[in-house]
Amino acid sequence: MDVTSSDTNNGGELIQEFTYDADRTDGLVVGISKAVAEVTDTPLEELPPLQETVDCDALESLFESFSVGHDIAQVQFPLNGCTVRIDTTGTIQVYHSKDQLAPDGSGC
Repeated sequence: MDVTSSDTNNGGELIQEFTYDADRTDGLVVGISKAVAEVTDTPLEELPPLQETVDCDALESLFESFSVGHDIAQVQFPLNGCTVRIDTTGTIQVYHSKDQLAPDGSGC
C-alpha cells in the first residue's frame, strides 16, 4: 500500500490517502484495516472487526466486478471514529469524522 497526499475534502478533513493494489496486498479488507490502523495509530488486532460495519464478502465482490476503464464506484462507511471512502480506482481515503468519535472521545 502506497501513501499519497491529497487536499480532497468530502464532509470531513482528509487525513491520509492510500493506494490499493490488489496484486500487491493481502486483499481489500486488509488494506482498509491497515489504512485505518495507521491513521489512528491503533494496532491492527485492536480495531473493531470490519465485518461489524460492512459486509466484507459483498464489498470484495463488488470491487472485483469492476474492471479498468469502466465507471467508478465508491463506498463510504464509518470505522474506528473515522470515515473511510474507497473507490474502484484503488484509492482508500480516511477522513476525520465530525459525527463520530474514537472510544477515548478524541476523534481520529
